[in-house]
Amino acid sequence: MKLKYLASIILAFLSLPNLATAEEKPADDSVTVYIFLGEECIVSQYFTKQLNELHREFGGGKTAFLGLFPNPSSSNKKIEAFRQKYSLAFPLKLDVLQRHMDKFGVKVTPEVVVFNHSSQQVLYQGRIDNTFFRVGKRRQVTTSSELRDVLLAIRQEAFVPVPPTKAVGCFISPLGAGLKNVQMCAPDK
Repeated sequence: MKLKYLASIILAFLSLPNLATAEEKPADDSVTVYIFLGEECIVSQYFTKQLNELHREFGGGKTAFLGLFPNPSSSNKKIEAFRQKYSLAFPLKLDVLQRHMDKFGVKVTPEVVVFNHSSQQVLYQGRIDNTFFRVGKRRQVTTSSELRDVLLAIRQEAFVPVPPTKAVGCFISPLGAGLKNVQMCAPDK
């Protein structure tokens, strides 16, 4: 089992050049909506339509959307299949070493982090809306849409009135500390 797990990590590293070159540095006055997703997570799948709508309405200009896949089982091939199946219009990337996940303390997918690059501050972190109150358990009527409210406040250049919420979704499999600290190109000693 450990060998299979390690093999999936190595394959993820090998597939990195196909995904993208180094991540572009966002402009200082921009906001990024980091969306942590799992291609096998039913809750992530459910929210794809709404995420596309939010991207169409609020993306562009100084607001960027970025889908991140932190699970060790994710791969470029799986992410591309997910993109095509759900017609996602925003960029999707592997978070192979789970650096973004660790930076924000994300534990489940889907979870969103709205990050202001000029203040280096998280404006909002948590669920997309309150449709799910437990994994597999949905409300008949969604009564709050936190991500939409945050994006509206940003557009209106107003104070973001939305406190953090607890995301409901699929747990992310954490990498062991030894794998997270692997150097891809270590200098010879």
